[in-house]
Amino acid sequence: MAGSASLDQDAITAQYDRIAPFYRALSPLFLINPGLRRQAVAAMALHPGGDVLEVGVGSGRNLPYLLDAVGPRGSVTGVDLSAGMLAEARKLVEVRGAANVELIEASAVTVELDRDFDAVLFSLSYSVIPAEARPAALARAWERLRPGGRLVVLDGGIARTRLRPLIAPIVRRLTKLGPGHPDTNPEDDLARLGEVVSEPALLDIYFVYTVTKPATA
Repeated sequence: MAGSASLDQDAITAQYDRIAPFYRALSPLFLINPGLRRQAVAAMALHPGGDVLEVGVGSGRNLPYLLDAVGPRGSVTGVDLSAGMLAEARKLVEVRGAANVELIEASAVTVELDRDFDAVLFSLSYSVIPAEARPAALARAWERLRPGGRLVVLDGGIARTRLRPLIAPIVRRLTKLGPGHPDTNPEDDLARLGEVVSEPALLDIYFVYTVTKPATA
């Protein structure tokens, strides 16, 4: 979800480090529920044995759904710049006993990846990337996406929802906890990659955006 556009990446990362231990309890305040996460994972059309990259893995709340989708023969790679959030994600991995998860502390723009993936997910993280860096983050992920694979962005749809007047005061308070920008519209950036499929979620408070990479060049 989102916050002040004036915040730079260091400030955003520092704030997420601070709230990391409490993020699990805060998630319901952002109306983030299992159904929303399942919708985003389903849009990726993953199969057992697949390899998936999550950009902005955060505290790892999507990892159980991704692991269920790819199974023990698949793999999940998570990237995040917040050491505090990654520490929480590692706890989930340890509880799950998953040996097929790799967590990388790095920027979405500069991360070095030595493998390709069947699908890429930006889950509630695209709006947290500074606006000037978003095209480069998409390009890095797209480069590592295999032909025929899907790039999915789950993010806020505050600008579209008919409930905006009702929830605007709540959003302003919540974005102080989780910085970013509540009115980010990833669809314009994604359209540069290909045809975008847009699915509303939770009364248009969130949207799931999907772009499929052509199977052939």
